[in-house]
Amino acid sequence: MVLKVFHTGDLHIGRQYTNRGYPEDVRQELVEARFRVLEQMVAMANEEECQLFVVAGDLFERLKIKEEQILRVAKLLSRFHGVCAVLPGNHDYYHTGSFLWERFCAYADDNTVLLFETKPQLLTEYGLEVALYPAPCYAKHSSEHSLGWIFALPDRPPARWHLGIAHGTVEGYSPDFAQQYYPVTEEILLATGLNFWFFGHTHVRIPARDRFINRPFAYCGTPEPDGFDCRHEGSAWLVQVDEGGNVTGKAVTTGIYRFLDLEKNISSGEEMEEILQALSEDGGHTLVRLKLQGILAREDFAKRIYWRDQLQEKLFYLEWDDTLLQMEITEKTIAEIFPEGSFPYLLLERLAKRKDRKALQLAYTLLQEVKK
Repeated sequence: MVLKVFHTGDLHIGRQYTNRGYPEDVRQELVEARFRVLEQMVAMANEEECQLFVVAGDLFERLKIKEEQILRVAKLLSRFHGVCAVLPGNHDYYHTGSFLWERFCAYADDNTVLLFETKPQLLTEYGLEVALYPAPCYAKHSSEHSLGWIFALPDRPPARWHLGIAHGTVEGYSPDFAQQYYPVTEEILLATGLNFWFFGHTHVRIPARDRFINRPFAYCGTPEPDGFDCRHEGSAWLVQVDEGGNVTGKAVTTGIYRFLDLEKNISSGEEMEEILQALSEDGGHTLVRLKLQGILAREDFAKRIYWRDQLQEKLFYLEWDDTLLQMEITEKTIAEIFPEGSFPYLLLERLAKRKDRKALQLAYTLLQEVKK
């Protein structure tokens, strides 16, 4: 017999994307995408015939979530055909009387297990020979991990598989310079003697490769990219544990939208056309921050607004910065732009005849600044 688990976390449902001044239609679509990616992951887990769906913390962005959003999440999770285990993370941490978790408990179906308590959670009543060992978050920050209770157990419950679920940082894998995100070491994880630890908090997949075998833990990463510092396409793990306790993981791509932060040095219109063509592929789901620099012939330099407009039509969202893009100054362009005999004409013509391209470009830039 093999246990198949879909491992996700850090969905941050309820994130509002108000930090960049997105157009309202873009912002609302990014908010909606986090619900859509959850729906798609549940469908994927069902297709893979997983028996367990693990959410390793930060299912929600914050504690103050609209009730209709809580209901919607609970209904989406109820579509999973097996057992769904939800752990509170540091963004949606658990405390007594929490409106978020009170309403979630009210809306969750019988196959959703809420991991609020530090005690083994047996899944035998669901037909799974599994004991879960939760390490939930009870505050936004903590310098102490939540695994200590495991070592104090007098006995372990009878189960074929013993699996931990935690949210926080593992030393050497996830940055936590102030030691405030429930820090733990790999040695402590190994000392628990569990078959595997499902971790959330870090928004990149760890390990970074597409497959792993017999690791003590893994981070799933965020399933939906959330900004220009997120350079992956969204991920989760399909994890299998066999009868001997061997653990294998296969990464799956989950994201709907992709963020690209690009800096390009161009010297011709052909290069810009290549960039436009590359970004236009599936551009309807791509957000791009593009910074251009370089020197272009006058004809190509004049086309930059056309290129920008073309990209805006093809991409979901574009931030365009061409302030470092310059027009190439030649004797011909000098004669076309400046009156013959004027000071700018004489200065630039002399630099052009000396073939001092760098000085010529600098002088032209300074003259343009003076004109402003």
